[in-house]
Amino acid sequence: MKKIALFGSTGSIGKMTLELVEQFPEEFSIHSLVAHKSTDLLVEQAKKFRPHLVVLYDEKEARKAKQHLTIPVLSGKEGLVKALEGANVMVQAMSSTIGIEATIEAAKKKISIAIANKETIIAAASLLKPLNPTLRPIDSEHSSLFKLFEHFRPIKATITGSGGPFLKKPIEDFSKITLQEALQHPNWSMGLHNTINSSTMFNKALEVMEAFYLFGVAPEAIIEPSPRIHAFADYQDGMTQFVAYQPDMRIPILHALGFDKNYPFPFKKPLDLKAIEFFEIDSSRFPLFPLAYDAIQHQSAPLFLLFLNEFLIEDFLKGKLSWLEMQHKLLQGYDSLPQFSIDSIEAIEELKKITKSIHTCITSTSCTVF
Repeated sequence: MKKIALFGSTGSIGKMTLELVEQFPEEFSIHSLVAHKSTDLLVEQAKKFRPHLVVLYDEKEARKAKQHLTIPVLSGKEGLVKALEGANVMVQAMSSTIGIEATIEAAKKKISIAIANKETIIAAASLLKPLNPTLRPIDSEHSSLFKLFEHFRPIKATITGSGGPFLKKPIEDFSKITLQEALQHPNWSMGLHNTINSSTMFNKALEVMEAFYLFGVAPEAIIEPSPRIHAFADYQDGMTQFVAYQPDMRIPILHALGFDKNYPFPFKKPLDLKAIEFFEIDSSRFPLFPLAYDAIQHQSAPLFLLFLNEFLIEDFLKGKLSWLEMQHKLLQGYDSLPQFSIDSIEAIEELKKITKSIHTCITSTSCTVF
């Protein structure tokens, strides 16, 4: 029985994980549920799945949840670590970098980690690698690469992206893009930050950096709008293989949970591979994507970009920056990249503070970028 500590249970990945747990009651059970502050939904989930422990990162929300549950409820970083006790699988789907310490703790405890959180891999790669964790990616592209790397190492890897909502929008209209338009992804249902990243294709830059840490390869990327094909691999014997499936995140989630077993997917639909198109990524349309290939040459650059992008997305969500300004500020801020060694949790936190200072500077009219 796989006893799952589900981090990010109230998000889209968390909810789909729970759907799969219901389909395989003999194989999976929910040991603990963890969320940031979606109290009502977490309480509902806890009453249904009866975990041993519930964690709300926000202390105020945890106090609210205690009024409705007899199950122990904890909060903060201590609660995140406690959620792992007794589990043998961690699903890490918490947004941002909140779950980094818990992920490192899971690796230390030799708990298998199914991870959908790009931020944790990018932020803590140098801290996780010495622990040799059992790590299975949930992102559709990296799950596909995992299958393609399973038996032979390819000489070239390629991931795909849908191109988001603005693939065919005239570039001259980019200055008029609204928040509502940026949140209308044509294929996937995701959280706010992921959806905005998809609109700029910065998500694909993050995925290149993530793949570099997971596989030691910086894959190429192309646009496949449907999206049914998720990754390619070219091998030295002249063959090219690809992984294709319907845009349903429950497929890579089940693959990550079933790392030692091939579970039958219970929601399978026929896959139509007709009329698939591919496009190169136009850097004049998506200028953030190429940053990935420079960033992987500098230890602190991927995490710096990740933090700065998070701050700028918050500005866009609050109406302080336009969609274009958000991207221009990220490019501007990258010129101030600090050289920094990521060798501890404290170093990660320090880099976040430095990045916040640079963010404050580039979004101010009275500051010269240093």
